[in-house]
Amino acid sequence: MNNFRSTISKHGNTIAFCLLVTTLVLAVVTVRSGALDRTDFNRRDQLIPVNAFNSHAIPVNLGVYVENIFNFSPNQKTFDAEGWVWLTWPQAAQDIFDANEIPSSQMIDFVNSVNGWDFSLTPERSEPIRLPNGDYYQNFRYSGHFYANELNFRQFPFQTLRLAQTFELNSEDEALNAKHIRLIPDAAESGTGEYIDIMGYITHGSEIKTFIHNYGTNFGLADSDGDPTKKVSQIRFEVIYKKSITSSILELFLPLVTVMALVMFAPMLSSSLWDVRLGLPPMVLLTLIFLQQGYKTELPDLPYVTFLDTIYNLCYLTTLILFCLFMWGSNKLDEASDIERAKVIAHINAMDLRFQIGLTVALIGLGSINWFVIGTQTP
Repeated sequence: MNNFRSTISKHGNTIAFCLLVTTLVLAVVTVRSGALDRTDFNRRDQLIPVNAFNSHAIPVNLGVYVENIFNFSPNQKTFDAEGWVWLTWPQAAQDIFDANEIPSSQMIDFVNSVNGWDFSLTPERSEPIRLPNGDYYQNFRYSGHFYANELNFRQFPFQTLRLAQTFELNSEDEALNAKHIRLIPDAAESGTGEYIDIMGYITHGSEIKTFIHNYGTNFGLADSDGDPTKKVSQIRFEVIYKKSITSSILELFLPLVTVMALVMFAPMLSSSLWDVRLGLPPMVLLTLIFLQQGYKTELPDLPYVTFLDTIYNLCYLTTLILFCLFMWGSNKLDEASDIERAKVIAHINAMDLRFQIGLTVALIGLGSINWFVIGTQTP
């Protein structure tokens, strides 16, 4: 027992320091993994890949030309868009429309549109026209407010932004079920105009995708085939944006690297300058908080931490560890006698060098690992 007490007394500071570091690391890992925010909520709606949905449904071609995107608000997850959408369908599909009295103006449903009072969908002509091959064609001009449901800022400031406009055949009528009619994207003719750029982002192009939307319910109506859920063919047209890497590095990472360089070079200061060494970490912590709050204003209130958040958390932990190291060194130097002083200084310098190299490697390594971890996560 006496030996145990002697060990605790002799190495008490070291043990306390190790416990503190372990606790902080476990706290960071727990928060980063999202274990505290897990939920058992199960969404009934799902998107089924088209190649996994066997159907002999009648094909209806849909094309999109986005002319203008504006008023993007990451806090509200909304944007405004204007453009054209057109449909081309064969006589078999027209027979279904006629039998169920579905006019061409009610064929399309903009799934992610919001503020219905401010939405317009205007047919170019009152009736669809016949193409030389016998198919029917109708073109619509649309303008509305859309919800950007899948914004993902986990890789901020290097995130990819996808603003999607989602189209479905009107799901109110069973005749337009995916088992009967499916949408085919007109990829060759779909595209974007020149007024789609968003401030702060670089436009990288567009993609058009097709899915089967399984609503997870039949809305209280029995399906003629006994299917308990309604499935509707869906097309998504996404305009892709990315943050400028050069701008992000110069605006967000250069100040951070400069501030961290100050604290990482602090162990090179003479041990006798204990007041300067102890003063640097608190100053750096305050600066880090100020810098982090600055970029936080660009982001909505997120339920997860971003790549840059984790880098800052690692910087906080590194600065705190160095502060504890400097405090330990100043206490050792203050307690040392004149005879032991040279030996204590040499020991402190050796510990400073080890921590300086170890923390630098850990900061770079953990930051790199974090990038690959968030790359496997979805919104």
